[in-house]
Parts: sequence; structure tokens; C-alpha cells
Amino acid sequence: MATLTLTAASPGQMERVRASVAKYFESVNRDDLSRIVTDGEGDDFPEVQVALGLLKEQLDVLDRFRAALLEYAAPDFWDDSLPGGSLAQHDSGEMARNVLAGRPHFFHRD
Repeated sequence: MATLTLTAASPGQMERVRASVAKYFESVNRDDLSRIVTDGEGDDFPEVQVALGLLKEQLDVLDRFRAALLEYAAPDFWDDSLPGGSLAQHDSGEMARNVLAGRPHFFHRD
């Protein structure tokens, strides 16, 4: 059986994870486990590790979306006076397609 390991998380992230897992334990009438998790003593519980992993995956997706949106929002991206035309003209939505496919916004196969 594989052992899950606690990955580094910010205090705020761990609080959210613990609160979610504690609510789960309460919903299945395991108030004892809920208290352990709420007190920060159950970070090695598989339920906490799975919730933390899911949160980190979602934050990674949001980080990629944010990076691409910041590029698209930059005035220089749309500047037609650049030699060869604007970056937007050359991008043609490639950054968006990369992010939607789970890749970094600047993803080149070369």
C-alpha cells in the first residue's frame, strides 16, 4: 500500500483542507476524527492528503489561467506597432489552448 506524504502547503491552504475534511468526518458521524483533524493532528490521514492534493491541483490550474490572462491583458501584447505585428496576431489563441490543455501558457514543442 502506498504511503501518502504531506506536501508543503500554506497555513491558509491547510486550514481550508482541514475544515473540509472535518466536515466530511462530521457528516459520517465521526466527530472524534473531525476534532483530530481540526486540531491539526490528522495531517497524515489519507482524507487530508487527498483533499490537499485536490486543492493543489486546482490551484495549479488557476495559476496557469492567471499567467495567460496576465499576458493577454498586457497592453504590449496588442501593440500593432511592434516589428512583425502584435504578439496577439502571432499567438492566435495558442496560450489559451495550452492552458486549457493543462500545459503552461508558453509551451513550445521545439
